[in-house]
Amino acid sequence: MENDLIKSAEKLNSLLSERGLTLSLAESCTGGLIAHAITSIPGALKVFHSGVVVYSADSKAGILGIDENIIKISGVISGETAKAMAENIRLKTGTDMSLSVTGNLGPDALEGKDVGLVYFAVSSGREIIAMERRFHGDRYHNKYNAAMEGINLLIKIISETI
Repeated sequence: MENDLIKSAEKLNSLLSERGLTLSLAESCTGGLIAHAITSIPGALKVFHSGVVVYSADSKAGILGIDENIIKISGVISGETAKAMAENIRLKTGTDMSLSVTGNLGPDALEGKDVGLVYFAVSSGREIIAMERRFHGDRYHNKYNAAMEGINLLIKIISETI
């Protein structure tokens, strides 16, 4: 499985490099797995600026500066929180693009939201695109699939719009 993740990261890094773009990440449920895949590729320094793992609500508010009302009203597992994470990390790092991911990988429901519910957001400075996905595996497979989905979302957006 990791080989597939690394291959997708290679494709992402190539696209970012070809277009002269830089990337930052704000990961929650994937725990840095996306950053791990991207930095496994030689030359990632040219395109990857930084990544943070903001696992708790406090770290999302404290490190990224997300308005606590967004978290109180929508929850940490929400499209609104994912959008705020993506926009705030992009602004803090000055990168061209950012990706955020937040969700519940299991084994128990959180905030009344189902296991496997994950939100992604990409900020490009022009717009913020959010996406909801549901994964149906165990915690390990949900984490891997969420990381793969995040990388593939970036590839799709860069290929189609930039």
